[in-house]
Amino acid sequence: MRLSLSSAVSLALALAVPGAFAENLLKNASFEVPKISGKVAANKGANVAIEDEYLTSWSHFQTMDRSGKVTIGVTDEIARTGKQSIYVQFDKAASTKPALLMSDLIPVKAEEKYRVSIWGRVDRKRPLTLDQGRPYMVLSVEFYPADQASEIGDGEHRTQMIPGAPERLLFTSAKWSEYYAEFRAPQGAEFMKVTFNWFSPKHEAEADGIIYFDDASIEGVAGALEPTLDPPPPTEPPAGGSEPANPPPPAPASPAAPAAVPPAPASKPVK
Repeated sequence: MRLSLSSAVSLALALAVPGAFAENLLKNASFEVPKISGKVAANKGANVAIEDEYLTSWSHFQTMDRSGKVTIGVTDEIARTGKQSIYVQFDKAASTKPALLMSDLIPVKAEEKYRVSIWGRVDRKRPLTLDQGRPYMVLSVEFYPADQASEIGDGEHRTQMIPGAPERLLFTSAKWSEYYAEFRAPQGAEFMKVTFNWFSPKHEAEADGIIYFDDASIEGVAGALEPTLDPPPPTEPPAGGSEPANPPPPAPASPAAPAAVPPAPASKPVK
């Protein structure tokens, strides 16, 4: 069989790309479970962190803000792939606790590189804009040993302002855009936990609008072990936090302010 010149070049490039990622280690990455109709909040029945571990890799999907200014849920009104996506809604939010999406413990291999990503798009009718108080998305990644008893080292955090930096927007209403960051599992790591946090820090202006997310991904080499414990539950980080450096979208993003996301306790969550 003969290959055309263009096909041969494409094949050679594909084989030569170093650090290429393939397998998505997440289940329910496109948020198709549970099936909903319309736009439904997580605490009203649209919780992607359902009990069946065979259908989902998410352990927590909730808002920790009791003021009602940050809500999270699932919608079938817009999607990048499939029929559903998740949304984060800010209602005149100035300084809030986060809404969050947390994974189960995902089996990984020590010293391998992993690419964590999610696609976002701002709502057309209620966009989050630069002239508002910009909310933050903080991506947190933690690694655990085989016994899952304690975290290895300190968690890594990346911060992305929404919709982006003045000189370069990442999230717009015109299209879906990918946010990603890469991490290397440390020596002794057997599991990874990923958390996306969305909150409004202390601003003079309020955040008011909606953003959608779809097609989350953890790409890399799957580990051999299966977790026997649930991941540590989320805690309520203090509202606010210092202004992060403007990250070069789409990523890797700049490190998050340490005060924004403290380490989680080791106790088991109550689902």
